[in-house]
Amino acid sequence: MREAAPRFFAAGLLAIIALLAGAGVADAHSLVRASIPADGATVTTAPSSILLVFTEPPDPALSRVDLLDTAGRTVSSGPASSVPGDPLAVRVSVPSLPTGVYTVSWRAVSAVDGHVATGVLAFAVGNQAVPPTPIAPAAAAPPPSALGVTGRWGLDAGYGLLLGGAWVDLLALQDFSLAVLLLVGVGDLIALAGALLVAEAARENAAVDWSVFLGTSLARGMAFVVVPLAVAGVTVLIAWRLSGRARQLALGLCAVLSLGAMFGNAFVSHAAASRYPLLMVTTHWLHVTSYAVWIGGLAAVLVGIRGQPTTAKAAAVGRFSLVAGVAFAAMIVTGSVRAIDEVGSLQNLFTTTFGWILIGKTLLFLGIAPLAATNRWRYVRLGVAGIPHLRWISRGEILLAIVVMVGAAFLTTLPPPSFVTVAAARQYPHLSAQADDSQRAVHVKLDVSPGRPGLNRFTVTVSDRAGNPVTGARLYLLFDLPAEPAFGETDLELREVGGGVYSAPGSRLSVAGQWTITAVVETATNSFDVVLPVHVGAPGATGAVPDARLEGRSA
Repeated sequence: MREAAPRFFAAGLLAIIALLAGAGVADAHSLVRASIPADGATVTTAPSSILLVFTEPPDPALSRVDLLDTAGRTVSSGPASSVPGDPLAVRVSVPSLPTGVYTVSWRAVSAVDGHVATGVLAFAVGNQAVPPTPIAPAAAAPPPSALGVTGRWGLDAGYGLLLGGAWVDLLALQDFSLAVLLLVGVGDLIALAGALLVAEAARENAAVDWSVFLGTSLARGMAFVVVPLAVAGVTVLIAWRLSGRARQLALGLCAVLSLGAMFGNAFVSHAAASRYPLLMVTTHWLHVTSYAVWIGGLAAVLVGIRGQPTTAKAAAVGRFSLVAGVAFAAMIVTGSVRAIDEVGSLQNLFTTTFGWILIGKTLLFLGIAPLAATNRWRYVRLGVAGIPHLRWISRGEILLAIVVMVGAAFLTTLPPPSFVTVAAARQYPHLSAQADDSQRAVHVKLDVSPGRPGLNRFTVTVSDRAGNPVTGARLYLLFDLPAEPAFGETDLELREVGGGVYSAPGSRLSVAGQWTITAVVETATNSFDVVLPVHVGAPGATGAVPDARLEGRSA
């Protein structure tokens, strides 16, 4: 029975890792919170620069802002510059702008965690309405990087073995163990490898070479993690060559350095971008520290008490259990505070990928709690007789903790819902309709913004039967107002902006009423007509938003 259990745990471990790996695509983290000019604003005087304020500090050297006119021409393009005294903001100078509508397309790399974000906003110079739908849609955010997830997991695992092994060797075992010292050294190497993987993932996301990346604020932040870890590795080698009091001092220094690396890591985490950065950075550091003391210490204890059970080993287990109990409680409290700050609301907990992974992580953690309680309140009290049972239960704790760490690593690649809510609170008014052609060969989705009589922006997304974007097509819209036959039929050709998306501004919807818009999609081999009814309300009114699959006709 005991031989089958490890296989059961291993199978469950692999299954849960696969489930977490299949979690949804992540949105970007560093999102625009505000801008000058404001999104959708009309200004009478053309600005000389554009200011963007993000939810996380962007790295100016890796961030870019492009300004487009209504024809999609680039008015200005280039990297952003930092704003003194405001790490969340970047500024870009623009040339003299004539009257018109302008789209700001931005790409930012978070200086906190290296994640890439893209987006657009629009403003007008002069007395014009701004069609809010951008001429160039934001690029899809990259999915969680396998390299980044692996690196974050390596950092957490390394911290546990590094700090857990050091304190257990010093305080719990109270006797030098070469095997535990080796565990500490392995933990340091794993943490260093994890830090380098995190940096490499950030460099890949930013699409720059190392010579550029090393000069960024993100790289400087990672240095506060890598340098203490590197010195801790040297300290482990020194401890191996020393003995007695000198060895204890070296191990103590190793523990202090690991705490410093974890504090540096807290500054390149979501905690640093919280509304309460000092409180959340400290809470995050305490959370990781308490985890390392508990689960890393447990792994070290299992190594230190291997072999025949003895009274000395039972005493070491008792000392460990006392400290681990406090760490376990601290981990629950600090983890709850961080979860409340990042999730933001009960609804976000059940409606976001971040929330679902957090729920899964919590359920796994709750599975560890009875195992830890059984060890503490039963087998530790049995002394020498309880050691064989304690070893068995502890292996289960460690296996579950490994999976919890996978969930934690995934959470670092996802935007906390409380951050996204701030950036997504402002939505553009628009009309929307979608339909298939009669053969269901193509699917067309039309967005009209702001969806009122006058100047609008028309954005059409075209996909084939399998859901793949239709690119390289010629696309134009035919407009007809049946209630006013004298208007006749007008047309508007849209420009492809990538990914099966076509867009153009126009004033074809000049009056309120029930319009029939026909999207004509001409590919290299065929032509498709898709009919889309759109109701345009009177100025100041809210139009209906049809969003049904309608049958069209195929030419």
